[in-house]
Amino acid sequence: MKTYLLEIGCEELPPKVILTYKDFLKQYVEESFKEFFEYDSPDNIKVFATPRRLAVLIKNLREKQPPKQQVILGPPYKVAVDQEGKFTKAALSFAQKNNIPLENLQKIQNEKGEYLGAVILQEGKDLKHHIMEVIPTLFKSFPQLKSMVWNDSGYRFPRPIRWVVSLLDDEVIPFSVAGVNADRYTHLHRFMTAPVGRGEKKQINHSNEYEEITKLGFIIANFEDRKNAIKTQYEGFARSLDAQIIEDQDLLDEITCLTEFPVGIVGDFSPEYLILPDEVIITVCKHHQRYLNFKKDGKLIPKFLAFSNVAVKDRDVIKNGYEKVLKARLEDALFFYKEDLKQKLEDNVEKLKGIQFHEKLGSLYDKVIRNLDLAKIIAKEIGYTDETKIERAVLLSKADLLTNMVKEFDELQGIMGMYYALKQGEDREVAKAIYEHYLPKTADDDLPQTTLGTILALADKIDTVVSFFSIGEIPKASADPFAVRRNAIGIVRLLVEKEIDIDLSKIIKDEKVLDFLLGRLESYLQSKGYRTDIINAVLSLKDANLYRNYLKVKALTKIINLPDYESVIQVFKRVGNIIPEGFTGCVDQTLLENPYEKQLYDKVSVVKDEYLKLIESKDYEGALGKLIELKPYIDKFFDNVMIMVEDEKIKQNRLSLLKQINDLFRYLGDFTKIVGG
Repeated sequence: MKTYLLEIGCEELPPKVILTYKDFLKQYVEESFKEFFEYDSPDNIKVFATPRRLAVLIKNLREKQPPKQQVILGPPYKVAVDQEGKFTKAALSFAQKNNIPLENLQKIQNEKGEYLGAVILQEGKDLKHHIMEVIPTLFKSFPQLKSMVWNDSGYRFPRPIRWVVSLLDDEVIPFSVAGVNADRYTHLHRFMTAPVGRGEKKQINHSNEYEEITKLGFIIANFEDRKNAIKTQYEGFARSLDAQIIEDQDLLDEITCLTEFPVGIVGDFSPEYLILPDEVIITVCKHHQRYLNFKKDGKLIPKFLAFSNVAVKDRDVIKNGYEKVLKARLEDALFFYKEDLKQKLEDNVEKLKGIQFHEKLGSLYDKVIRNLDLAKIIAKEIGYTDETKIERAVLLSKADLLTNMVKEFDELQGIMGMYYALKQGEDREVAKAIYEHYLPKTADDDLPQTTLGTILALADKIDTVVSFFSIGEIPKASADPFAVRRNAIGIVRLLVEKEIDIDLSKIIKDEKVLDFLLGRLESYLQSKGYRTDIINAVLSLKDANLYRNYLKVKALTKIINLPDYESVIQVFKRVGNIIPEGFTGCVDQTLLENPYEKQLYDKVSVVKDEYLKLIESKDYEGALGKLIELKPYIDKFFDNVMIMVEDEKIKQNRLSLLKQINDLFRYLGDFTKIVGG
């Protein structure tokens, strides 16, 4: 079996490129080489990704693709063979054209009829030839990220390509990209091998040597191995300090992307900066220096952990440099903090009139006023009565955008508003709502803890979605410049996970917006593992109460576990399918002739009131149980009652009875859309 190595050596790649391209590389190789693997194994494909290299090691490869059977169709059989069973001119021409011996011709049946044809064994492609085809294509297939041209070749890539390794076992598989010819030479660590700045040029005699050579050259080429090395170090440092690392997966990924040989260095900063809110110190360390922080007994300590890409004997030199840079940043933050506290937050509210939210949507002050109107409506719907707090919280919600701290560190918006509000004597719930109204910021971010914060968050996000829809800024699959989709997902999460029972059609009048939010709910429910057919059964009814929709999907999912699930769905679907589209009718009890239709009518009458009470109280599982009580009566009705009789009044009455039942079904969903039965 063969092993193929491809390495693309570059100038330092940005973290986003590394994260995107390493996943793409694995996917591309899996698809391109799937017919060459001798057997399935996790070791078949190993992807490596560092700032200076993207590489893949492909193992357990056959030298040739297995032969394939190929069916070649010729003319229709009746044209190719005469009445005496002899081949016609058309058949002979087909055989000659395709170099097929006459004895190999046969009748082949397909969905279109009978044809003359042949089944031939197609020789498998040679591995070496396959590599020479698919690897150059790979370089044309990388996702389009921000790229550059650096020489006359015109090839675009996020950073200049400096070398390419292409080895099938010990043989170079030649090709050229961006003016670089593939060979067997890699470059080791840029600063820990000579010449410093480029790294030792190292020959790879066999593709199997790659991992060992890079390791000895101070390169942890495997992304996950490098990430684990970082985690092992910061866990060790935390133990030595009797503290806990403040974990951050995004920052961990970024540090992994910025290093080939990560070396942890613990530094100090002056305790005087601990008067700053923790979030300020953590933000300065993370976003501007890529440092990690420690906590002890729940409190931030004046230590940080940085990762260098080089090991040196005297770490104090690097440590001192890190500390000096951080000190300057923290000094700036402390200055901003003190200056901001000299001015009341409410003094900034009027200034929001001079800050544009969007040229077609007015100022930030205009958005605050819209948010306030929405917040009052939402509060009334959910029974929150403290209007004074609502007005105060909404009024101050955007005021920190004009503070020095947020101008410098925009990721602290809301957070600084909360701290400044508390320092200036605002109500604690109001202050917390200023921070919480931005939540959730991402699909998996925390939700607001307070009711007031939840109201503000919903109002802010609903206004953003409705406003941008009103000016035609509807998100596309590839573009969402105003984060409309993210805000919509936030609305869904707030309503569902905070169990907020609101009919959005009372707040939002634009049907397109309501449909968009239902679409986000569909995606959300799918991500939680609910079946698409059950989601469609509920959402197809266009109920604008997202929380109730979620509860209905959850309840209908229970039906799958019933022992007689198939028969239940079958009879429920039959009821829905038999009713003509647009049919309206009312049951006339005097026209009920058959005992089985009378029994069904009586049972529906008994079940209906209790069923509707269960629906109103959101006990959808209980309501489903009531519907299932109808099943034996519906079965007997279908078995013993002719619906489409000649007597039009009787027929209409029986359809009306079924429609009455289907109308009850539709409080939960459209059962005709559920697979089964």
